[in-house]
Amino acid sequence: MTTTTTIVELDEDVDHGEIDLDIGDPIVTFYPPLHLQRRIWILDLLRKENIVEASISVLDVGCGEGQLLSVLAQPAPWLAPPSSTILPSVDDCTYKPSDVENLHMRRVTGLDISASDLAFAIKDTQPPDPASQQDPYSLRVTRFEDLSVRIFKGGLQTLNEEFVGVECIVCTEVIEHLPPDILPALAPMLLGMYNPRRLLITTPSYTFNARFTRPSAPRSQRERQGFPDPTGRTDRIFRHHDHKFEWTIDEFHAWCRETAEEWDYELEEMDGVGRAIQDDPWGRDKELGDATFVVSFLRKESTSTEQRTEKARAVLANLNLSGDAHELLAEHHHTAHKSSRQPAPLPEIAEKIQAKMEEQREAILPLEQLWFDPTISTLCGGWIEMLIRAADESDGLNLLRAPKEWSIELVGGVKQPQEELWPDTSLDLIPDGWIPGQDPDEAYEDDDSSSLSTTGADGDVSWNGSQLEDDTQEHPWHKEDHDNGWSEAGSWGREEQPYDHV
Repeated sequence: MTTTTTIVELDEDVDHGEIDLDIGDPIVTFYPPLHLQRRIWILDLLRKENIVEASISVLDVGCGEGQLLSVLAQPAPWLAPPSSTILPSVDDCTYKPSDVENLHMRRVTGLDISASDLAFAIKDTQPPDPASQQDPYSLRVTRFEDLSVRIFKGGLQTLNEEFVGVECIVCTEVIEHLPPDILPALAPMLLGMYNPRRLLITTPSYTFNARFTRPSAPRSQRERQGFPDPTGRTDRIFRHHDHKFEWTIDEFHAWCRETAEEWDYELEEMDGVGRAIQDDPWGRDKELGDATFVVSFLRKESTSTEQRTEKARAVLANLNLSGDAHELLAEHHHTAHKSSRQPAPLPEIAEKIQAKMEEQREAILPLEQLWFDPTISTLCGGWIEMLIRAADESDGLNLLRAPKEWSIELVGGVKQPQEELWPDTSLDLIPDGWIPGQDPDEAYEDDDSSSLSTTGADGDVSWNGSQLEDDTQEHPWHKEDHDNGWSEAGSWGREEQPYDHV
C-alpha cells in the first residue's frame, strides 16, 4: 500500500505539496553529460578574449587519458583573418558562421602521474597517419598552423621550468584527489611559479551530493551509495573513493577568495555547472546548486612576475616537498600544410570554384562545403576570406550572404552538358522490374526466398573503434562519472572513473 503525506523535513515556507514516500531516490541525469559541460566551460573561457594570443598555449595539469588534450590538438578549420596588407578591407569578407570562435592552438602540454593513462593521451594526440589523409572516404580538416604537443609524467609539486609563462593552466577534477601535504603546493606552484594569465579549476560540490538521496535517507543508505571520507577528518560521504575532500559552497568560495588575494589574481568567474534535467521532488535545486564548482583566476598586473616567483619559492621551500623530475614521455609535431599563408591569386581561386561547381553540376553550393575541399582551401592559403573575396569579385560567381548559411552561386547555372556514359543505350528500353543478369524477355518473379535485405545477423551498423563507455557502475552516485579528469589513487586525471559525470 502506498502512503502519501507531506515531507516534514522540507522548508515550511515553500509549498512542496503532497509527495509519494515510495518514489525512492530521486533520478539525477545531466544533459549534456556533466563531463562535457565542464569541457564546454573550459573551451568557452579559452575563446573568451583575443583567441590567437590568449589561448596560444595550454597546460593541462592532471590530464589523465587526454580527453581535453585531444580536443585542443584538433586543427582550426581556417586561419585567423589576414592583415590588411595581405587582403585590404578584410572586414568586408570576415566570415563568422556562429558566435563560437575557433581556437588556434600552438602549444599543448599535458602532465599526470599515471603512465598508463598517459599512454592513451599520447596516442590520441599524435599526428594522423599520412596514409589516412589520402583516404577519399575520410573527412579530415587541413591543418594550417603548426602545433606542438608534449606529454610529461610527474607530480605538480615538482617545478618544471618549461611550464613557466604558459598562457593558461587547466586543472579539472584534480584538486580533490591531492593528498593533504600536496594540496598547499597547488596555488604557489601553478599561480606563483608558472604565473599563467589564466588558471581554470573544476571540483565537485559536496553540497550537491544531497541531491542523490531523499532528505530523510539514513546514513547507512548514503554510505552504500558513496564513500565515507577516507582521511577520517570529517563524517562526510564523498562521490569517489579517492577523494581527499569535497567542499561545500561556502568552503569553495572561501578558498577561491583567499587564493586570489594571496597571489594577486582576479576571480574572473566563480560559479558552477551541472543541474539535473529533472526537478528535485523536494524542491532543493536552488539550495543545492550545481554539481561541479568552476573558477577562473585571471592574473592582475599590479604584481610583477619576479615578486610572485620569489614569494612562491619561499612558500614551496617551507613545504619541503620532494618529487622526481618530470619525464617527457612524448612530443608530437603537427605540421601546417605547405600552402599555409601562401594564397594563389584571386582569379585563380575563382576559376577553381567555378570548375568545382561545374564538376559537381551544382549551381549553388554552401561556402563551407567548398572550403572543406582541400583543393580549394589550400589554394586560399588557409584563409577563408580569400575564398569569399574571390567569389565576391568574380563576374562568374555570386556570393550569397544568407543569415544562417553563406553560399556561392554559379552565374547562369551549370553550363557544361552532362556527359552520356553510354550514348547508344536508353533507360526507356529497360523493362519494368528487370534486374542485371536476367533475360529481358523473362517474366520477373518476386521470390521471397531471395532477399536483398541486409538486416539480420549482419544488418546492425556498428561504430567500430568508437570509444563508447560503460556507464554501469556499482554505486548509484557514480553512474554519471565515467569520462572526465578524475583520479584513482596514484593518478590525478584518470578518465575512466566511476563517477565522472557528477
